[in-house]
Amino acid sequence: MSKSSSVDVDILLSNIQKKFNLSKKEAMDLAKEREEEISIPVSIFSPDLGMLESISLYLKDEVGLSFNEIAKLLKRDYKTIWTSYDKAKKKRGKHAKR
Repeated sequence: MSKSSSVDVDILLSNIQKKFNLSKKEAMDLAKEREEEISIPVSIFSPDLGMLESISLYLKDEVGLSFNEIAKLLKRDYKTIWTSYDKAKKKRGKHAKR
């Protein structure tokens, strides 16, 4: 992180502390929670893939998470995530050949 980015983060945390009457630790904890969130764009969903297949494919290929990380995040078994990802790859391969 650059020095200016670090200063920006400090200012932001200070403003959050003041606005919401939080301690520095509480503000830092909120920032860490937000950092751990992952947004899933609606555009990844398509009629040819199931929801879990789409999400597994996106989180693995675009976000770069491991199968184990995806499984923990979605509270699913590792094998379920791998199977969904594998099916999605196979389906995408079939549609790409058309």
